[in-house]
Amino acid sequence: MSDHSTGSGLEAVRDEIERIDGTLIAMIAERTALARAAGRLKAAAGLPVTDPAREAAVVARASRLARDAGLPEDELRTLFWQLLAMSRRAQMEA
Repeated sequence: MSDHSTGSGLEAVRDEIERIDGTLIAMIAERTALARAAGRLKAAAGLPVTDPAREAAVVARASRLARDAGLPEDELRTLFWQLLAMSRRAQMEA
C-alpha cells in the first residue's frame, strides 16, 4: 500500500516529522558546540570534564520536563544520558 492510498494527510504529517527531526539534529549540533566551548573553559580553569552532580541535575530537570509534557520519563532520562555522553566526548575533544 502506498502513501497515496492514505491521502495527503499522512504525507503532511510525515513532512512535519521530518522538519522536526531536522530541528532536533540542529539543536543537538548546537548543544555539542556549546559542550566543546564548556570543555575549553573547564580546561582553562583546571576543572574536570565530568561533573556527576551537574549531570544528575540535568537529567532530573529533563525528567520533570518530560513528565510535564506527558512524555515517558524513563525514555527521556535515557535520551538525556546519551546526550550527556556526547557532551562529555565533545568536551574532551575541545
